[in-house]
Amino acid sequence: MKIYLLIGLYSLFGVISLANAAGDWVKLFDGKSFEGWTKWGGDATYEIRDGAIVGINGPGHNTFLCTDKSYGDFELRFDVLLSDRLNSGVQIRSKVRPEKLKGKPINRVYGPQVEIELPPGEAGYVYGERAGGWLTPKEDLVPHETFRAGEWNHYRILAKGPRIQTWVNGKQISDLLHQKIYKDHKEGFIGLQVHQSKSPTGTLRVAWKNIRIRELDTEGWISLFDGESLEGWTPKITGYPLGENPGEIFRVEKGVIKASHDQFDQFEDRFGHLFYKDSFSHYKLRMEYRLLGNEENQVSGGPKWAYRNSGVMLHGQNPADMAIAQDFPNSIEVQFLGAHANEPDRSTGNLCTPGTKFYHNGALVEKHCVGSSSMGLLGDQWVQVEIHVFGSQEIVHYINGDEVIRYQLPQLDDGSLLERGTISLQAESHDCEYRDIEIKPL
Repeated sequence: MKIYLLIGLYSLFGVISLANAAGDWVKLFDGKSFEGWTKWGGDATYEIRDGAIVGINGPGHNTFLCTDKSYGDFELRFDVLLSDRLNSGVQIRSKVRPEKLKGKPINRVYGPQVEIELPPGEAGYVYGERAGGWLTPKEDLVPHETFRAGEWNHYRILAKGPRIQTWVNGKQISDLLHQKIYKDHKEGFIGLQVHQSKSPTGTLRVAWKNIRIRELDTEGWISLFDGESLEGWTPKITGYPLGENPGEIFRVEKGVIKASHDQFDQFEDRFGHLFYKDSFSHYKLRMEYRLLGNEENQVSGGPKWAYRNSGVMLHGQNPADMAIAQDFPNSIEVQFLGAHANEPDRSTGNLCTPGTKFYHNGALVEKHCVGSSSMGLLGDQWVQVEIHVFGSQEIVHYINGDEVIRYQLPQLDDGSLLERGTISLQAESHDCEYRDIEIKPL
């Protein structure tokens, strides 16, 4: 099909949305009723006030308002308000069983819980409710001030396989890999806790609102990284033949692929790309990355723009066709940028175009890099990336489950549409790690 015909179709019908969201968000609470929820445990009460669920302390043991539906792999988001010294939490992948307390039958909720607690405290760490106590290792249980008393706090919880990650007000609190708890809790309900208290009944409150969940797609995904080796991947370093990996620029450490120039005193333009062995056309790609540290993690001589900078290249050229001194493969780059003190709003999941260009809103864009709508992500936190690629028609970037940019008609500088190509990970002078790299051919 001629490119001008494609452009005409986009102009006539508007931008065709080929990609759905990384997962459909579902409200667990409609703001008006407890439909889909059941109370288990003690005698605390739950009310609906101003579109929020309010838990009020009562007699007896811990009480939980739980979803009737069970969830396995998911992302959960909610806002929570706590002013009183009332311990609380949110159960995930949890269950209920009959027990006896002082000779009386009770319904006991058990499973992983993400802590809600006033500062300084353990908000965001993971506890095993009636399931072994703290799941977060003791050495990681460092009290912090991230939770704000008397204000609405935003929680984000990502449960994928045996890994549970949590964020409070945008700051990552926990990154827990726990095979033992996962063995018995691969799925279960979501539960809002009102902890037992010695305070008079009705004097303590905790409130939740904007509770939503998206279940993670698990069918048809293929792992591209075995967590132990670079099998299936080939490095191409500027100035070196294909397959050479000087200074182990790309290596496997503790189950992740690490890109680092720490074996060199100077960068000397050793741009690196680690190519997967196959090429792809229509697919979904997802992974996690994190940029490490600050100035000490960028090799001397690295360009200023490469500070806390890396990425993944899509629709790339065959590395065997790259010139030995070529810096970047002709490709579409999903750029990963880490925010920092001087640029706290630095976006990530951006689009860069070495040897390429694209269309956006019906217009040809030849600018090298275009920023996404993502927020700035400070520190060394792991970031979830998902990219939906539909050949030469449309590509969409998602960061932490949110769409941040979409564009159409990716092509080489000569106008040739990019229907398929290689996938490669970057090493641009600043330390970066990659893990959980998976693809779903479409």
